[in-house]
Amino acid sequence: MGLFGKKSKKKKKDGSSYEWMTVDEALKHSGGESDSEDVEAILDRLQDQLKNADRIQNETVLEYNEIEKHLGDIQILETLPKEYRARIKDLAGNLLEYEKQRQDYLEGNRIISDEKYRKMDMYADEIPEKLRVMEEQERYLMLVKNDMRQIEGEKGSIIFEKDEAVKKKKFLIKFSCFCIAALIVISIILIMVGNSTGKSMLLPFLVMSFIACAYIAYFVVSVKACDDTVSKNEKMMGRAVDLLNRVKIKYVNTVNALDYTYEKYGCNSHQELNYLWQGYRREKEEEKKFKKNTGLLAACQESLSDALKEAGFKLPNMWPHQADLLIDKAALSDFKDVLLTRHRKLKAQLDFNARQKDGMVSDIKAFARKYPEYAELLKNI
Repeated sequence: MGLFGKKSKKKKKDGSSYEWMTVDEALKHSGGESDSEDVEAILDRLQDQLKNADRIQNETVLEYNEIEKHLGDIQILETLPKEYRARIKDLAGNLLEYEKQRQDYLEGNRIISDEKYRKMDMYADEIPEKLRVMEEQERYLMLVKNDMRQIEGEKGSIIFEKDEAVKKKKFLIKFSCFCIAALIVISIILIMVGNSTGKSMLLPFLVMSFIACAYIAYFVVSVKACDDTVSKNEKMMGRAVDLLNRVKIKYVNTVNALDYTYEKYGCNSHQELNYLWQGYRREKEEEKKFKKNTGLLAACQESLSDALKEAGFKLPNMWPHQADLLIDKAALSDFKDVLLTRHRKLKAQLDFNARQKDGMVSDIKAFARKYPEYAELLKNI
C-alpha cells in the first residue's frame, strides 16, 4: 500500500522536466481533463498535507516558546543583583548537597547516570506521551522510507518498459526498411526470370503481396502498441514524481521532528528513551523512600522555585532540576549555547513549514480561480 491509501502504477519520465507540481499541473498529469474523482483525490492529499503541516507547526511553536522562556530565564539570571543571585546560589548549593545525599543513598542501585536522571526528571510530565508519539513517528518514518524505495523501484521499471518499447519501435522500422529493399530485389529478379523464361510470375507476386500485407498489419499494430506504452509510461512517470515529492516533504518533516526529540531527551530511539524512563521510574521509587525520611530535598526545591518565581523566571519549576547551572557560569554558558542551537533549528523548521504551507495555500487559491466549478470541493480545505 502507498501512503495515500491505494497502490497504483507510478509514472516515469526521462530527464528532469518534472519539478514540484502545482495543483493544476498535477491535474494535467492525472490524465488531461480533470474529472471529479481526480480532483477529489488531489484535494484530499492537499488537505492531508495542510493538516500535517498545522500539527507539526503547533508542536514546533510550543517547543520554540519553551526555548525562548529558558533563554529569557538565563538573561534574568545574568542581570540579577548580586545579593539576590547569591541567595539563589545558596539555595542551589543546598539543593545539590541534598541531591548528593540522595545519590549516596541510591549508590549501588543506579540504573541510569545522574545526568540522564536529571533530564528524565525535568521532562517527567511529558515523556510518557512523548514515548507514544516517538514510536508512532519512527514507525511512520519506516513506512515513508518503504514508500520511497517502492516508488524508486517502480520508476526504474517504468524507465525499462519505456526504453524497451522505444528499442522495439526502432528495430521494427529498420527491419521494415530491410524488408522493403528485399521485396524490391526479389521483384526485379522475378521479373527478369519471367521475361527470360516466358513463364507467369503471378503466383510468386501474390505470395509476396500476402506476406507483405500481413507484415504491414503486424508493423502498424506493433508500432501503435509501442507508442501507447511510451505515452502511458510518461503519464505514469509524472504521477510517480509527484507522489515522490509529496513523500519527501513528509520524510523531511518527520526526520526533523525526530532529530530534535532525540537531542532534547539525549537518546537515539524511543526504545532507548523507554529504557531511561523505566530506569528513572525505578530510581524515583527508591528516592521516594529517602524523601519520606527527610523531606529536605523537596522543601529546598520548593524554596528555590519560589525564589526564581519571585525573580521573574518563566520556568521556575524546571531550574531546580539543573541547579548546577545556577552556580557554574561555564556550565550555564554551555547550556545557553545548546539552547541557541535548538532555537535556530526550531526557527528553521518553522520557516520550512511556513513555506510549504504557503505554497500549498497558493496552489489551492490559484486552482480555485482557474476552476471555479470545483469551489464546493475547496470549502473543506
